[in-house]
Amino acid sequence: MTLVSEVHVFARLVAPGLGDLVQRNIGLALLRRAYPEARITVVTGRGVATRFAEFFERHSHAAAVLPCPDPGEADADDRARFLDDLAGLGAQVCFVDPDSRGLGAKEARRAGIPVRYGLPGPDVGEGDLTHPLRLPSPLFGGADLFDHATALAKALGLPGRLRAHEVVPAFPRSATPPRALVAGSPGVAFHPGGAPQWNRRWPLDKYAELCLLVARRTGATCYLLGGQAERPDLLRLAAAVTASQPRARVEVVAGGSLDEAANLLAEVDLLVGNDSSLAHVAAAVGTPTVVVYGPTGTEFLWARVYQGHTGVSLRYPCQSVTNPADDLSGRTCAHHCSTPYTSPDGTYPKCLSDLTVERVWDVVARRLGEPRERRIEVLP
Repeated sequence: MTLVSEVHVFARLVAPGLGDLVQRNIGLALLRRAYPEARITVVTGRGVATRFAEFFERHSHAAAVLPCPDPGEADADDRARFLDDLAGLGAQVCFVDPDSRGLGAKEARRAGIPVRYGLPGPDVGEGDLTHPLRLPSPLFGGADLFDHATALAKALGLPGRLRAHEVVPAFPRSATPPRALVAGSPGVAFHPGGAPQWNRRWPLDKYAELCLLVARRTGATCYLLGGQAERPDLLRLAAAVTASQPRARVEVVAGGSLDEAANLLAEVDLLVGNDSSLAHVAAAVGTPTVVVYGPTGTEFLWARVYQGHTGVSLRYPCQSVTNPADDLSGRTCAHHCSTPYTSPDGTYPKCLSDLTVERVWDVVARRLGEPRERRIEVLP
């Protein structure tokens, strides 16, 4: 039996978010089980490789990244040179991500990669895949992460039966302890931000009301998390909470590294936030989450594999936007809601502005009353 030393994962993605990459650790971990001695390399666009360099270096279950031309680049010669170089790298196995664009089974076959895993599709010719994945009948109307993981595990020939609560691998992170948490009180993290191209954000004033309820009724310290660009909104949220209750313990944690955020999330009792990257990081470090869902149709995509996850949604029929983030021209909404996030003053999609604080608080209170099993971290 030939020892596999190099596995390529073709993932030429269009405008992914950090959460999209965190989810892909599921497939990478399965590939690692199947090929424990191999180096796993993610082949992705140069822009993605640069933008998420911190993730790939410290938090991915892949060992390396191979930048390729970005989707939409018009330089045909550049693309041809890359494909020629790919053929000389000698990978023995390739897995084609279902969302890889313009870099798939056909290109893997031309590069001479002998073992090729992936989903059949309209751009996949006969013989392009040596090991086509077969998705099971969907449980929720569309394939979720567990369906994809099950199909990949079966194609890889992994022994045993996958269990939903064991699918998500631990998040690779350092052993560096987080900033000192306030002793003697529960810790509840809030992430009221998210990607600006989708207005997935629950109104900031509703987050202020919820933080007040949490502080008053549980004595918890509220940690407001986000990136540097979200700091003004977080400071505004903190000011609104302390103006109503000066003794409320509120900490703004913005602009730090992903490693710092992951370590803090691993120590708090709950994350409450929008459908965004930190919800995926929290799931991977074993922290329970309460996620507010707006227009995107993703609520059931990870419901089975994120065991500590609870979604809160009004489930309006138009809460099913699945267009790529950079192509919103075809989206439809029964209420003609604006899609991009512009400011904390709105406007917000109706599916979010109609969602009451009381409804979210009921879920938060229930989750805080449940015991938590902490996960052992995976060190890089």
